[in-house]
Amino acid sequence: MSRRSELRQEAEWRKCANDESHFLRLHWNIAHPAHGRILFDLRDAQSEALINWDENRYSLTLKARQIGWTTLVAAHQFWLAFFHPDQNIIDLSRTEREAVLLLKKTKYGFQHLPRWMVERGPKSLVEHQQKMAFDNGSQITSMPSASDPARGESATLIVVDEWAFLPNPEEAWASIEPVADVGGRIIGLSTANGSGNFFHHLWTGASAGNNRFATMFYPWSATGDRDESWYQSKKESMLSWQLHQEYPSTPEEAFIKSGNPVFDLEALEEMGRRCTAGREGWLSNTVGGRNPEWRAAA
Repeated sequence: MSRRSELRQEAEWRKCANDESHFLRLHWNIAHPAHGRILFDLRDAQSEALINWDENRYSLTLKARQIGWTTLVAAHQFWLAFFHPDQNIIDLSRTEREAVLLLKKTKYGFQHLPRWMVERGPKSLVEHQQKMAFDNGSQITSMPSASDPARGESATLIVVDEWAFLPNPEEAWASIEPVADVGGRIIGLSTANGSGNFFHHLWTGASAGNNRFATMFYPWSATGDRDESWYQSKKESMLSWQLHQEYPSTPEEAFIKSGNPVFDLEALEEMGRRCTAGREGWLSNTVGGRNPEWRAAA
């Protein structure tokens, strides 16, 4: 290799170490379900998330499903571990299978880095289903929340994936909060799972300024390539509560209309629209609650 090429690669290394978005756009590959291996097409909303994660020690993200945020956090944790020494990163997921799949996304990008970058970077010491470690002192461990992995650890970053669906959200928080108190960071990600649960309380508390989390919400349209016709096709093929849980438009919709409610929420909304303050009466029974008929009191 010529001296000029060496200098060019060294300059690119320093650029990648200092600019995460640059690294992801130019060198990070993902496994796309339809197109196979492709470069990570970092969206504006994802760039915004990276900035938020960098600026806030406690970050809570409420999101629609399948908008690329798990892929993003898999790339983010690799960038931290690869370019910065002594990073101890812990991933918490619902199940062991999901923990393995999260780290698999990180490994995939590592396996497809340019050869010169792998040779220039820290050497891989450990790599199995739930752990990666490098000789710069950094490591990433991914496991189910039920194993209580964070207790007693000194972590620089803890990623909690699908927090609203953890089998033990309160216990997981009790385990990771002391880690963050000594300087570690927390990135919490989840779709909604109804209201009144631990994740919902964290979100509402953060929104009211009652805890240390900074909140971010990303709706179904955050990918930039979904339009109203796409949303309508989902609406026609899903139950109402499933649609709003998986693909919400607002945080309120995500929490209030998700979580497999007992009553048909759309029917209740329609009934509410037909009620008028000061009028006494009732809404007659209709099939599915649609188009209820108002009956005035005698």
